[in-house]
Amino acid sequence: MIRTILVNAGLLLGLAAASSGCSRAQAVCDIICECEHCSDEREVQTCEQLATQEDVADAYDCGDAWTTYTLCVEEKGTCDEKEAQFSTVQNNNDLCDADRNALQSCIDAASAHGGVRF
Repeated sequence: MIRTILVNAGLLLGLAAASSGCSRAQAVCDIICECEHCSDEREVQTCEQLATQEDVADAYDCGDAWTTYTLCVEEKGTCDEKEAQFSTVQNNNDLCDADRNALQSCIDAASAHGGVRF
């Protein structure tokens, strides 16, 4: 009986870990940390921050805006390998600024407190 419970608990934890690893936040975190050679601690912090932002977007029904913004980061972001710096800024212009602003506007519109800033 205990063995069955442990096996089932292990399966549930494995499924939870597998499903959380496929989020938009995790994809962006992986790109950033691959470029910036994040330490384990920094990677955890970066991924948790992005996961929190994703949770906030989902809580305010702004998942589509979050997806659009994170796809922009993935597609338009670049890695300065010499400086180990990931950015969406080119020529002093943030290429994802409009998508970030749309996400922020969605959250602000849904929030009774004016939302949170990303």
